[in-house]
Amino acid sequence: MVLKKGSIILEIKRSKGIVRGKTDKADSRDIALYAMSHLHQLKLSSLPEKDFVELRLLLTEREKVIKAINLFNMTNESKNFLPNSVLKTTLQHNKRMMTFLKKQLKQIEQSIENLVQSNPVFKQQDDLLQSIPGVGKQTSVLLIAYTQAFTLFQNHRQFACYAGVAPFEYSSGSSIKGRTKVSNLANKKLKTALNMAALSAKKHDTQLKFYYEKKVSEGKNKMLVLNAVRCKIISRAFAVISRNSKYVNTMKAVA
Repeated sequence: MVLKKGSIILEIKRSKGIVRGKTDKADSRDIALYAMSHLHQLKLSSLPEKDFVELRLLLTEREKVIKAINLFNMTNESKNFLPNSVLKTTLQHNKRMMTFLKKQLKQIEQSIENLVQSNPVFKQQDDLLQSIPGVGKQTSVLLIAYTQAFTLFQNHRQFACYAGVAPFEYSSGSSIKGRTKVSNLANKKLKTALNMAALSAKKHDTQLKFYYEKKVSEGKNKMLVLNAVRCKIISRAFAVISRNSKYVNTMKAVA
């Protein structure tokens, strides 16, 4: 299982039990005790190749630029409250900044595309993944980057857990029957991308559209059904990579 740094820190904190006070010395001791007690789970790892590191960095920069664009775009909301004479200079600066940021976004996305096309593994997996309904360029690249070309996870269930779309049961005995739900411990970037992919797939993929509408008509919660669609997309992604062949829509084939 792949754990992020934050997940490991949380696991160490929870393993300590009831704690009063906090010091660096006590924290160091607790971390050392945790490491010693989990030596049997230690596995050798290797640093990702240069292309994986570069791809993740470019995706991070892209996310930063998109956030900046959204922030600067909020300036336009002032048009409804302030006169043009007051906003004129600010809007001019804002327009120039928006132009610059959008130009940078295109350049970053082109760099990502060049990197994908120049790496044979990236290119092949990108072609396979984009054959899945709902999976576009951005989702495809994120899947390649965070699975390290589908080598970090043994199966789609592990990745679904990492992405925060795997449902978990909450129950105890016969009296406590909590609602089955996903965990907050997740890769938020992937979860957002998979959500967009699921929304697109349930509209344009005949099989998933039928599945979604059927489950909703049975009274199932819409968000739970949508989450099931996310899991199906992940399952398809691992399947096409494992088979090394593009996705085939069986419903269309039968028709």
